[in-house]
Amino acid sequence: MPGTPEQAATLQALAARAAVYATRARGDGTRRTYRSAWRAYEAWCNGLGRPPLAGDPETIAMYAVHAADRGLSLSSLRVALAAIQAAHRLAGIALDLRHPRLVMLLEGIARTKGSRPAKQATAAGPEVLRRMLATRPGPETPLGARDRALLLLGFAGALRRSELVGLALGDVEAVPQRGLRLLIRRSKTDQRGAGQAIALSANPREPTLCPARALQDWLVFRQGASDRTGGASDAALPLFVGLSKAGRLSAAALSDKAVWRLVKQAARDAGLANPEGYSGHSLRAGLATAAGEAGADLAAVMRQTRHRSAEVALGYLRPAELWRNNASQKVWEDASGNVTKSPPSKDADAEVRDRQGQPRNHGKRMSGLGAKACRR
Repeated sequence: MPGTPEQAATLQALAARAAVYATRARGDGTRRTYRSAWRAYEAWCNGLGRPPLAGDPETIAMYAVHAADRGLSLSSLRVALAAIQAAHRLAGIALDLRHPRLVMLLEGIARTKGSRPAKQATAAGPEVLRRMLATRPGPETPLGARDRALLLLGFAGALRRSELVGLALGDVEAVPQRGLRLLIRRSKTDQRGAGQAIALSANPREPTLCPARALQDWLVFRQGASDRTGGASDAALPLFVGLSKAGRLSAAALSDKAVWRLVKQAARDAGLANPEGYSGHSLRAGLATAAGEAGADLAAVMRQTRHRSAEVALGYLRPAELWRNNASQKVWEDASGNVTKSPPSKDADAEVRDRQGQPRNHGKRMSGLGAKACRR
């Protein structure tokens, strides 16, 4: 580098910081996913003696075929290609994923394999949540209080795993006679941290299924943890922290994998059908699905889940919408009403012909009129 050694050191430090900022253009979860996808692609390239950072669409196309043949879904394949492109960009190498060869190939894979996700988390609605909570220790223990708060806040807030464990003490506010107000500082759809507030209604009719009560029970233990100072700095401390085997609270925030493990274990302990279908996303999916079944409209669901895509949010409402104002139900109700209100028509064939747009045959009288008309 030109200039003095001090200037060169300054430029190197700035370049290193620039690299750090560039990698943080994506969220933590996205970076982990991209890192895993890149390693898989890099290993495949090394096995065939091809350079992974060549910017060659033909190599990328062959890898797409390899991944699709190994069972990778179309959505996962698109994520893998985005990871490969991101690695090329960080290296300053151009890679066009809109190359005609790649576009045609992906279209062919979509038509062959379909674009529907192969695996979706099973929704954990209120009844499932009750069974899960019944398997947890009581709220008088640190573990039981924390597990219950995690499950109920995750469900009522339709929170993603990262959002749930990312809550700080200052992000939660109890609102008397109403419930809780949460501030989601950063999320999958808010990578720049604009923040969004959501409300979690209390459930006084069923205290064991109340997020406000569960949080209150957990804060009894959290407020006595060793990392609390009693000052304003406490607001930035994580709401959910780890526990030792003896039940002592640590100062480290929970990993999002802890939520995944909790939901999985609670599903197994509750004896739910297909417990492997449950994951950290089950709480979020459970709230959205239950809200749709309860008659909530799209706007209300999206306000709670903070979905930006109406199409994605509608995916949770459609199961309920299939049965709400269903056309076949209306037909059966109408048919049942007709049976009780009036006897069926003597000429059922005439009714069928009417609906098909065919002329009725009104018996001998009409036949006679027809005969006279013919004679005329």
